[in-house]
Amino acid sequence: MKRLRFGSDAAFAPGEVLLERVTVAPLTASITAGSAFQAAVFRLAAGGRIARHPARCPQILAVLEGTGEVNGPNGQAEPIVPGDAVYWAEGEAHETRTDVGLTALIIEGDGLVPYGVDGP
Repeated sequence: MKRLRFGSDAAFAPGEVLLERVTVAPLTASITAGSAFQAAVFRLAAGGRIARHPARCPQILAVLEGTGEVNGPNGQAEPIVPGDAVYWAEGEAHETRTDVGLTALIIEGDGLVPYGVDGP
């Protein structure tokens, strides 16, 4: 067994321009390091956002706490709360933002298929 930490003390603020007021606590090795999938806990502070960008591979964002809004290719904002998750296909433009703060588990990787779907 290996214990992993994803509390705020295990997180860092990446220098990516797409991430505003966001910290990341990785749970797996990254795709760029050769992992087939990657998972991390993202914390968006009040007023935080993951700017609009195309998904580089299939992605699931599952809200653990806080509230916010997400959008997909049509740009239409939809509220998201704890217990909700969204799936974006590879290449699908999307954005996540919050006024009050939001913590989410994000999982990405080629071949990632949401539950209840037979295939991409």
